[in-house]
Parts: sequence; structure tokens; C-alpha cells
Amino acid sequence: MPTVRIPIARRFSDLDLLGHVNNVVYYDYLQESRLRLLKSLGRETVEAAPLVVAHQEIDYIAPLPGGVEPVVVETWIERIGTSSFTVGAIVWDSDDTLAARASTVMVFFDPATGKAAPMTDQARAWLAAGLHTPDSGETS
Repeated sequence: MPTVRIPIARRFSDLDLLGHVNNVVYYDYLQESRLRLLKSLGRETVEAAPLVVAHQEIDYIAPLPGGVEPVVVETWIERIGTSSFTVGAIVWDSDDTLAARASTVMVFFDPATGKAAPMTDQARAWLAAGLHTPDSGETS
């Protein structure tokens, strides 16, 4: 599956005093794109333990200025492990300027034990439908 391109509206409240999107808002953009990716893969049809974020990192490449055009987040499943998977993302400005690269490690979680839960075969197959590793030079 290729990456999923998800437009996300910039809100005035996303901006900091310098007039660009505040760094913490990128986490909201990533969460929105991750939820939309998982939904597009059919998350509601898969019986699996709940998911939690275990690790997230962002490399900020260029600022996102205020504007009315949405940012675009390309997102995909980058890696599938035993109880976790990694979601990759690239954040683009509306003029196709690369703004950030990010990865998020999601873990299936057992609330009863408070520990990671092994991934079911059904969940593994569900995630495999979104597995993609873009080339280092891939652009929008």
C-alpha cells in the first residue's frame, strides 16, 4: 500500500508568537493522521487489544507558517513487531515544502496487566496492508 495522504486544517490556535505552527501541535497532526490511517485500514473490523503510544520522535525540517491551506501528512506502517508497530509520517506544507519527518511506536496494551499484549494474527494481517517503506528521496 502506498502512503496515505491526509490533509489537516491549520487553525489559528496552532500558531505561536512567531506566526508558525508550534512544535507541540505537530503531535496533534500526527495523531490525526495516524487515526485516519488505521481507520482506512479497517481498524474497527479487527479484534485486538487497545493501542498506546510508546515512543514518538519528530525531526523538524522547516517551519509551517500560518495559512488557510491545510498541511498534508503522508503516513504509513513502517515496521511490525511482536506487540508493537511503527507508523512513519512526513509533514508537508501546502506548497510541498517538507516540514517534518516523524515516527511513532504503537503498542498493543493489556489494561488488566498493564503490560504489552502480543499482536494477534488478525492484527498483523491488518497492519501488513499498510506496510510501506518510502525511498529516502521520495517526495509528495
